[in-house]
Amino acid sequence: MPRFRIFTNDRGTKRGIPMYSGFKDVNAPDPEAARNKTPAQFDAPNFAPAVAIHWPAKTQSDDEKAWLEEHV
Repeated sequence: MPRFRIFTNDRGTKRGIPMYSGFKDVNAPDPEAARNKTPAQFDAPNFAPAVAIHWPAKTQSDDEKAWLEEHV
């Protein structure tokens, strides 16, 4: 089963862009199932929605790498 790292918006915003930090690694069949493992207090509506990114870096798509560059 693929591994994902959950990122949560606990760092506020920087120039209007939500900033995220790594929360935990989970195994899940897809990013949505991984994101659903995020505790409610770290997800919307309290913060920007949590994001699940393939982990480790060698398994990430170009879109995931770009998202990490902008938000972490």
